Amino acid sequence: MSIENLPSYGPTEVFHDEDDTAPDAVVRVAFALSREQMMTALSIGFTEIAPDRDAEDLTVEEVRSEVEGWLHGAAVIELDRYVRQGQLTAYPPEAQPVMDALAAALDRAYPPATFPPGKVAVQAPRYGDGTVTLETVDAGEVTVPEPAWCIGHAWQPNPHRADVTHNSTRVKAAAHTDGAGRVHLLHAYISHSPHLEIEPELHPVVSVDLGCTEDFAAEDIPQLAEGLRSAARVLENVAAEAIRLRGELS
Repeated sequence: MSIENLPSYGPTEVFHDEDDTAPDAVVRVAFALSREQMMTALSIGFTEIAPDRDAEDLTVEEVRSEVEGWLHGAAVIELDRYVRQGQLTAYPPEAQPVMDALAAALDRAYPPATFPPGKVAVQAPRYGDGTVTLETVDAGEVTVPEPAWCIGHAWQPNPHRADVTHNSTRVKAAAHTDGAGRVHLLHAYISHSPHLEIEPELHPVVSVDLGCTEDFAAEDIPQLAEGLRSAARVLENVAAEAIRLRGELS
C-alpha cells in the first residue's frame, strides 16, 4: 500500500516543552510508522509517564498523545544535542557566508513572528568553550561559565548580571483520569543562579511548578494518586541529578 493510501491521524495537540525557550513557529510533520514503531513509542511513553496506569483504560486520545509526544520528545532531545554542539563551536570565517545564506533561507521558509510594540528583545548570546557572553542591563557585556546542561539564553531578555540564570530542560508529570482526562501535575527543572548578590546559589536547585487546581470525581482520585506517585519519582530523579551536578562545580 502506498503512503498516500494509509490512514492518517493527528496531530492530536501541539507539543512543546513548556520551558523558558520561546517558540517561533509551529512546525507540523507527518511520520509513516510501522505497527512495531508505534508500539515502541507508546510503551516507552506509557512506562515513563504512567507506569502504574491500567493500559486497558487508555483512551484513543491518550494513546495518540503518548505516541506523538514521544516522537516529539525524542526529536527535540536529539536536536538540542546538536544545538549545544553548535553553541560550543565557533564557525570559521570562511563558513560564515554559508550560515548567513542559511539564515536568510530559514527566514523565507519560516518568516519571523511579529510582536506587539514594546515587547522586549531577547538575547543574542555568544557561546564559547564552556562560557556564554550575554548583554546585561547593569554591567554591559559579560562572560560567565555556561554548564553543559543549560538550555541556553536566547529566550532571556537582557538581565542584570546578578539575575543570569542557567536552566535545564523541563520534565513533566501528569495523571490520567476517566472524568478529567489528562491532568498536568507539575513540571520541574534544574536551575542555578550563581551570581546573585545577596544569597548566590552555591549549588543547582530544583525549580518546581505544581500545576493542578481542580475538582475531581471521587472515582478519579485513585488515578490521581497514581499520577502523584509518578510525579514524586520525577522529582526524586531531578533532585538526584542536581546533586550529581554539584561535583561538576567543585
